[in-house]
Amino acid sequence: MATTKPRKGRAQSPLLKSYLLAFNALSALLWARLLFLTLWFIATPRAASAHRTVFGQTSSGQQPWAAVAALADHLSGGYYFHGLGEATKWTQTLAVLEVVHAALGWVRSPVGTVASQVASRLWAVWGVVEPEASARANPLFATMLFAWSVTEVIRYTFYFLALLNIDVYALNWCRYTFFLVLYPLGAGSEAFLSFSTLPPLRTLPYVPKLLSNMDSMLHAMPAKLSRAIMKTNPGRALLWSVARARAAKSAGGVWKPIHVARLVLFVIWWPGLYVLYTYMLKQRRKFFAKNKTVGGANKAN
Repeated sequence: MATTKPRKGRAQSPLLKSYLLAFNALSALLWARLLFLTLWFIATPRAASAHRTVFGQTSSGQQPWAAVAALADHLSGGYYFHGLGEATKWTQTLAVLEVVHAALGWVRSPVGTVASQVASRLWAVWGVVEPEASARANPLFATMLFAWSVTEVIRYTFYFLALLNIDVYALNWCRYTFFLVLYPLGAGSEAFLSFSTLPPLRTLPYVPKLLSNMDSMLHAMPAKLSRAIMKTNPGRALLWSVARARAAKSAGGVWKPIHVARLVLFVIWWPGLYVLYTYMLKQRRKFFAKNKTVGGANKAN
């Protein structure tokens, strides 16, 4: 999520400092509430079979993948748990103010970086979850929200204390360690949650037409050659793909502009995650190197 650090180097007015303190405190509390509700949802038993599988009380005859399926079933529907989805979209929308803070120079963060990261979250909430019932019921919503809420509670608490010139090593350690798991979990959940709302890829524009043309070419060949090709694995795969593409299209697998946008964003999600993740790894190394040096100096004294 966006890094909006309190500005150093010049004194902040008491009014601005009070506002930023209030903003970070409110944001930390709102995300703490979402974290509490998310953990409550995860810990709440649902169907008996899913409960037994999720918590390891499976029978020896179950297939290995049954545990994964049961866990997914257990995490489904978090959006509707005590208004969790509604609270999430408005709490996340509040982060738009972080872009304003950066643009006005109230915090020392690049406007473009903050805006892109906030926009990514808002797209996940307003561009994927809200318009798609399947996304609201998807178990990835729960994993995404868990990663978001833990990250944001730590981040906003860190900035609140930084404004008061309070440095808590444990909080810094959490900030530069938890992201190792939370960033891939959160960004991966965002990406695949969006991907799950897409029509079948075989119904992409021009793909059905391409498959149909290949099918027509196959049938235009001499009968003996055509039958020989259709007996091969590639030939059977082609016929099966054509049939599935036609069935998906007739069942409503039609691509709309928003689907294309989601697919494009899904593709560029991963380079963006790599850039942000490697940046945080560098920050983590700096943090631990600094504290190791300070610790060594203290011991020497």
